[in-house]
Amino acid sequence: MFAHLVPAVGAFFAWPAPLFLVIGVLVGMLFGILPGLGGPQVLALLTPITYKMDHTSAIVMMIGAMSAIPLSGSLTAILLNLPGHAPSVASSFDGYPLTRQGRGGYAVGASAMSAILAAVIGAVLLTLILPLGERVVLAFSYPEFFMMALTGLSMVAVISQKGSIWKGMITVALGLMIAFIGSDPVTGTVRFTFGNLYLYNGIDIVPALIGLFAISQAIDMILQGDRMAETANIGSRLHGVWAGMKSVFHHFGAFFGGNLVGTLMGMIPGVGGSITTIIAYGQTVQFSKHPDRYGTGEIGGVIAPEAANNSKDASGFIPTLLFGIPSHVEMAVLLGTLTVLGIDPGPRLVQTAPDKVLMVIYALVVGNVLTAAIVLAVGGYLTRLILVPKRILAPIIMALSVVGAFALNGLIGDVAVALVFGVLGFIMDRFEFPKINLVIPLMVGSLMETSFNQTLLAMGWKGFFTRPISVGLLCVVLIVLFLAFRPGRSKKQIGARKVSTVGEIHGEIHNVD
Repeated sequence: MFAHLVPAVGAFFAWPAPLFLVIGVLVGMLFGILPGLGGPQVLALLTPITYKMDHTSAIVMMIGAMSAIPLSGSLTAILLNLPGHAPSVASSFDGYPLTRQGRGGYAVGASAMSAILAAVIGAVLLTLILPLGERVVLAFSYPEFFMMALTGLSMVAVISQKGSIWKGMITVALGLMIAFIGSDPVTGTVRFTFGNLYLYNGIDIVPALIGLFAISQAIDMILQGDRMAETANIGSRLHGVWAGMKSVFHHFGAFFGGNLVGTLMGMIPGVGGSITTIIAYGQTVQFSKHPDRYGTGEIGGVIAPEAANNSKDASGFIPTLLFGIPSHVEMAVLLGTLTVLGIDPGPRLVQTAPDKVLMVIYALVVGNVLTAAIVLAVGGYLTRLILVPKRILAPIIMALSVVGAFALNGLIGDVAVALVFGVLGFIMDRFEFPKINLVIPLMVGSLMETSFNQTLLAMGWKGFFTRPISVGLLCVVLIVLFLAFRPGRSKKQIGARKVSTVGEIHGEIHNVD
């Protein structure tokens, strides 16, 4: 892995890769600032653009867009109490009170420095861990892949961002049903096609994701049709930025705790950024010597969730790249894009294309640094974007989504899939069914089914229960399900504040949108 460092750096800085990185960051910032438009939407819309691009430019553009979302989303959360995307809500708890005290630049500076440090630390850890991954993946075979997929499904089923385990379970079941449409990967048996030739190869994940995130959001905007916000605070310069950046080192305990939470939670499939930042904020308050100050403008309440928000992406690449199991929604969309580009995430990726892996790491770091520089330079004026009426944005997003879905294979069926999933995503938002619980089954359903059949053919049932890693993962699944469904556990108890709090936050964001 380390032998590929210099060639990967050279490819990363070779023209036109830097140009596409800047383009990705700027587009990502636009989607991060506008409420309701986050990582999944921007990645889904950029995916069709990457079809004819070279791999390096496509990768850096996608990662650049993804890296810009957390910090730009937190910008409006801190300055306007209007989070650009759900995980940024935790930053508003103390960030907006600081703004009301005239110290918005101080909070934004702390947010930017937390993002940069979290990205750098995450990149270092990834670089050190991935070479070990080459040895780890050799210990995985069919039973382990099946149990990995099952573990991911159990996590997304019970750690629901919408506050209901049963909604999470129902959504996972629906996702698996959709994933099983088409030919059986082992026997070739055709299922759930209803005689439609288009469905013989199953549902293409890319148009499904475009519809689920981009088109559904466009439908919601069309029905609302008003401005994002109307406030007199927009357009002001930021002051006290440098002091805010230095505050991260003065409150390094808050940063370390948030970074640790983000790193650990980012590796768990299905947890999501909202839960991660809420936990980071909660643990900072819990271990603080002055917990009563939080919520009134304590800078540690900005540093911790921002560190978690940015470190989760770095650690999320571990299950995504090594096992092909996305850690959260943005990674799921990115996984689909990499597949379209001919890059197959999974156990062999580190061995066959280590330069691509390192490219992802470098792009994440540089993207965070570039986003921070732009935010600190013109952050106050960027917030004016939220005054754009939704009725103007919605048709643009809808048109780009339809064209992108059609451009994938030139099939009207892909457009139909995108539109159907757009309506499905809109309904799921309205009734608070978590989309991540639908996306991950779509991504791992085929792997799960194939690995299950391959295990039975090669090892029989004993293959699941005689291999140590497989048994360990099965125990994790059973423990997770037991903790979620143990007697006397009420809805508000699930996740020890995590689920109920995040559910309220999503409702709050929906009302703002």
